[in-house]
Amino acid sequence: MPKLYLLTEHSPFMMSYVFITDSDNAVVIDGGRESDMPHLKEIIGAGKISAWILTHPHLDHIAGFVDEMKKNEITDRIEKIYYNFPSKEFTVSCPTEVLPHVICDFYKALPNFEHKCVIAEPGLKTNVDELEIDFLFAGGERYLTPRPNLAVNESSVVFKITSPGMRSVLFLGDLGPEGGADLLKNCKNKLKSDIVQMSHHGHSGVNEDVYRAIAPSACMWNAPEWLWEEEDIEHEPGLWGTWHQRKWMYDMGVSEHYVSKDGTQEVDLMSKH
Repeated sequence: MPKLYLLTEHSPFMMSYVFITDSDNAVVIDGGRESDMPHLKEIIGAGKISAWILTHPHLDHIAGFVDEMKKNEITDRIEKIYYNFPSKEFTVSCPTEVLPHVICDFYKALPNFEHKCVIAEPGLKTNVDELEIDFLFAGGERYLTPRPNLAVNESSVVFKITSPGMRSVLFLGDLGPEGGADLLKNCKNKLKSDIVQMSHHGHSGVNEDVYRAIAPSACMWNAPEWLWEEEDIEHEPGLWGTWHQRKWMYDMGVSEHYVSKDGTQEVDLMSKH
């Protein structure tokens, strides 16, 4: 049975997951910032990184990866890198992209690892040992309106990881309401999953109808204490705080929660059926 780790923050907030297969190969999702890399490397150990999946080009998701690629110290250990980013020009133009150097540094370092890259187009399926990775959706550059401040979040790739006898795991990245609506429209019959990564750290992400289509039995939250306890408010129409999204899950009967504020945790992947 493979293992899945939700990694805790060594930076203000971030997203980082690691699968370890039965053959001790790793699949990394995002990884967080530079200060999160030492802990990530501890979890991975000395094995091969068979796949590194990047959901979208925000610093709390890819800054650590970019820093490692600039140093070019672990590149040889990585077999494939999956991403589907909007262009540098689009990303830098978005109103809240206050640190555009991250995407600029990504493309500057790209010659070091471009030969390992795969564009994660919807419909792409790949296997890492016993794990099957199914890319369902990529937001791209479609959502500059109506909320330009969320446009890069909305570019997130969505994918499901499955294996025989294992609970299925759906990753939403930082997808927001508009992308979530299209995900539901285009992929409704593929969304059902046992475990879901709560979109955008459980704050201002996809709406309740997406989670009801997923119908999870467990949720993974990339939320430090201050975000986990965020008040129950609607920041903008359709953008809900973490407490409100927690109530959605409680109303759906979900009682199994993995929260990064509680430290690095191994997620129970054993099928309940």
